[in-house]
Formats: sequence, C-alpha cells, structure tokens
Amino acid sequence: MEEIPIACGLSDEELRIRETTLLERFKSHVIATRELADGYSFELHGDREVLAMVAEMMAAERECCPFLRFQLTAEPRMGALQLFVTGPFGAKAFLKAHFVES
Repeated sequence: MEEIPIACGLSDEELRIRETTLLERFKSHVIATRELADGYSFELHGDREVLAMVAEMMAAERECCPFLRFQLTAEPRMGALQLFVTGPFGAKAFLKAHFVES
C-alpha cells in the first residue's frame, strides 16, 4: 500500500480560511478532547446542527488531508458525538496544530 504524505493539500491562504471558518466552528463545539496514541478523540454535543457541521468538516478534510482517518459514533437519544481522528506517524502533531484548541 502506498504511503500517504502527512501534508495538507490546501495553500497557505486556503488553510488560514479553513482554520478561521470550519475548523474554528468545530473547535467551538468540542466538549472534551482526549489524546490517543495516533491522534485525538473529540466529544461534541449530539444535536442535528453539530452532526451536520461535523459531517461537513470530515468531508472537507478528507479532500485536503487524505492521510487522516475519521470514525464517528453517535450515542442514542441524541446523545454525545465521539469523533476519532487518527493517522500514521506524524499525523498527531498535525492534528494538534490544526484541530486541538490551544
């Protein structure tokens, strides 16, 4: 299997725009962040609007960052969402820089 480089496909300007729009919205809805060996898990409220925003963010990030793996769990009765974002060696540092609230 071909190794995918740990690099965002967006230009610097496109990345700045993504960070100040979609990724900032994502971070504002995160309730808790947990560090994993190969990435992070994020807990978010489970309402419809947050679920739609997470789906939009996942779709956008899959296009520019093909090295990331996304796993989403939705608890029953509109409970919390749990998003696991992981990747190969080096992806965790990338995630910390762009997805984790500093």
